[in-house]
Amino acid sequence: MTTRIVYLILAMAFSVSVQAQSWQKMAKTADEFFSKGDYAKAAKEYEKAYAKKDKKELLFKIGESYYLMRNYRKAAESYQNIKDLNKEFSLVGLKYARSLKQDGQYERAIRAFQDFLKGYAGENKATMEDIISDEIQGCELGKSLPLQPTPEVEVSRPGGGVNTESNEFAPFCPEVGVLYYSSTMGGQARIYRSEKNAGSWSKGLTPENFPVIQNGQYCNGSLSPDGNRFYFTICENSTTFGNLSTRCEIFVIEREGVRWSAPRRLPDFVNVKGFTSTQPWVVHRGDVEIVYFASNRQGGRGGLDLWYITTNINRPGDFSQPINLGPAINTLGNEMSPYFDSAEGNLYFASNGHVSIGGFDIQKARGDLTNWATPVNVGLPYNSGADDFFFVKGENGNVAFLSSNRISAGEKTTTQDDDIFEIRLKPRALPLEGYVFDLDLGERLTSFNVVLSEILDNGSETILVNRIITDGPYRLELLPQRQYRVAVNAEGYEGGSYTFFTSDQSNVNYGQPLFLRKLTPSPETKPTPVTPGPKPVVTGTDLSPIPGTPNSGTIGVPGETYTLKGTSQIDNLEYRSNAPRYYGVYYKIQLTAVGRFDPADSRYSKLSDLGSIQTEFILSRNLTRVLVGDFMDETSVRQAFAQVKRRGFPSAYIAKYENGVRYGRVNL
Repeated sequence: MTTRIVYLILAMAFSVSVQAQSWQKMAKTADEFFSKGDYAKAAKEYEKAYAKKDKKELLFKIGESYYLMRNYRKAAESYQNIKDLNKEFSLVGLKYARSLKQDGQYERAIRAFQDFLKGYAGENKATMEDIISDEIQGCELGKSLPLQPTPEVEVSRPGGGVNTESNEFAPFCPEVGVLYYSSTMGGQARIYRSEKNAGSWSKGLTPENFPVIQNGQYCNGSLSPDGNRFYFTICENSTTFGNLSTRCEIFVIEREGVRWSAPRRLPDFVNVKGFTSTQPWVVHRGDVEIVYFASNRQGGRGGLDLWYITTNINRPGDFSQPINLGPAINTLGNEMSPYFDSAEGNLYFASNGHVSIGGFDIQKARGDLTNWATPVNVGLPYNSGADDFFFVKGENGNVAFLSSNRISAGEKTTTQDDDIFEIRLKPRALPLEGYVFDLDLGERLTSFNVVLSEILDNGSETILVNRIITDGPYRLELLPQRQYRVAVNAEGYEGGSYTFFTSDQSNVNYGQPLFLRKLTPSPETKPTPVTPGPKPVVTGTDLSPIPGTPNSGTIGVPGETYTLKGTSQIDNLEYRSNAPRYYGVYYKIQLTAVGRFDPADSRYSKLSDLGSIQTEFILSRNLTRVLVGDFMDETSVRQAFAQVKRRGFPSAYIAKYENGVRYGRVNL
């Protein structure tokens, strides 16, 4: 063998060695990126290595990187060629099917789930069959939902004031036009505050007077209904922050005047060493403060479960032991981001263990503490093929927020980060139809002017409709949960009007007949004598004080039922009640008007510290006013009114009473 041939053989061997080392070095670099949670760089290096060396292990690692990046289509493409190698790569067929599902390829996903189950030879086959059954049900649901009619819901993505290329999550809206949320912009999770002005959200800023958190990621905030305590989590610093494996603990700060106290960590039995406690949501029921949260502590069903603890509002800090919400809510998968709507009595939460059309879907269940109905998937457009969580409602109930990594056409082109989305309900129009009559003759008037005004929270009125009617009844459309006034004028007649509150019941016509009195006598009839207006009618009741009663300022017999009529021009309906009555001027706070009053409704129990819940049944409308009272001076009613608004009754207003009779709405 010549020297030249020997050199050629050595050169070829060296070249092969360099190529071998090259793909191995790339794979090692990718492994390092993967271990640090930088899955994008890891995927790029794995793909380079795979281009040089066709190894199925590299293909699996490419798929894993994209799966953790939540790039579902790329993950499915990588898993596709190894989807049957479940012995070599654990559950790869299941991950392939789930990637197809979250990419919205439901038909392919169903076949992939079925193929995986046929070849599954692992442990707990029955459990796996249940999981696959739920996954296939989710695919079928995802196929059917777009074909079903949905209420008019408008989903929008707040712009750069709130959302960034980082993750935005955990929104809550303590008042109209104010949004708190968490974001990882700048590389570390923080809580931010944004305000809505002229239809746009301002750039998020850290809240004023919020204590400085030196170490860790702080996020997932929840404000107590009375505004006195703010719960949040501090999580470990980690390059993989946001994964379910990140350990977090729950803290609370308390309002001290215009400032907040230093953070106080909840006890060890809440923040168990080695486990995570996160995503608190706080509600009140009477004098009990309930904190729902997610945790992977022992005693759960698997993964993250939902739990709750309680404390006394008057002695906050003395917490009960955590209690699991039970098997109706918690599954073998993960349940997270609890939000309890006290007005509805519904718990909203995210789960990948219940039937879903994607990964995490928002579910809702009616109940309380450990007694829950079967959860229901809230469907489109709240859920998507991506991950959807942190659903909360805004202060007025017509706005909601959620966090999702879904694609938003023209704004968000990947599923690799979470953004906050705003959901606006387009309220269903309610009917109003009424006739106008001549008071003396009882004949219908077909020509008159009708004005519809909305009565705003500050007592002012905004004219919505000013219309001349020439062909019969007046027909108008209304929105729910608003107060209106209808005023009618006809030539030669005194005007008439009435006010009402739309309680959003189905098949209700809010119109009332109006009887107008002629301004001048008709030549065919004798003039009608002018008599003073009727005094308030009291059924079976003497308005004079009862001698010997403990409070000489009270009217009538305590607890008796009476019928009265409002005395103001715009609040003159006849009503029946058994609420206490007093001499002089005093006040009540009207919470709402409902078609059916439920005294067990949890919305009312949280006002028990302000006064008694009272009702007035409006005879002509079949509606019940719900009020809290009584307040004997303006200062006390103003203070209570502020609390009522803060505790979930934004449309409440103050009503004045004089000598036991309702005058109506006033502004103090």
